Amino acid sequence: MKKIYHAFCRFEEVLATCLLGGLALLVFLSALMRTFKHPLNWAQDVALVAFAWLIFFGSDIAVRGSGLIGIDMLVKHFPPKVQKALDILFKIMILIFLGILVYYGILMTKTGWKRQITALGISYGWVTMAVPTGAFFMMISTTIKLVERIKTPAGQEIKKEAGRELA
Repeated sequence: MKKIYHAFCRFEEVLATCLLGGLALLVFLSALMRTFKHPLNWAQDVALVAFAWLIFFGSDIAVRGSGLIGIDMLVKHFPPKVQKALDILFKIMILIFLGILVYYGILMTKTGWKRQITALGISYGWVTMAVPTGAFFMMISTTIKLVERIKTPAGQEIKKEAGRELA
C-alpha cells in the first residue's frame, strides 16, 4: 500500500509541476498573441481549469511536506505532551474541515455540472470537481500524518525520509 501511495504522490507532484509550467506558458502565450491582435479566446478558460486543479494538488503536496504555515509561537512553549495533544487536535480539526469541503464540493460539482464553459464546450463541473477531489487527497495525507503523530512519542520528531514523512 505504501508503494501505491508513494507512486501516487510522485504522480501528483509531476502533474502539479506540469500544470504550473503549462499555466505559466499559456498565460505568457495568451498575452503575446493579444499583443499581435490574435487573442486566444479559450486560454482564459483552460487557465481556470488548470489553476483550480493546481491549487488542490499543490495543497495536498504542501500538507504532505509540512509546507503549511504553523502557528508555533505560543505552542512551542508548552510541554511536549501538550504540544502533541494540540497537534493531534489541530489535525482532527483539519480533517473535519476537509470533510466539509468534500461534502459541499460534491454538491457544488453536481449543481455546476449543467453549466458549460463556452469556449471549451465542457462542463463547469470539471473545475468544481477539483474541490472535493483535492480535499479528499488532503484528508488521506492528513490522516497519515495524524497516525504518525499518534505513534510518535511526545517530544520526539517524526522521522523523515527524503523530505517526506514516513507513512
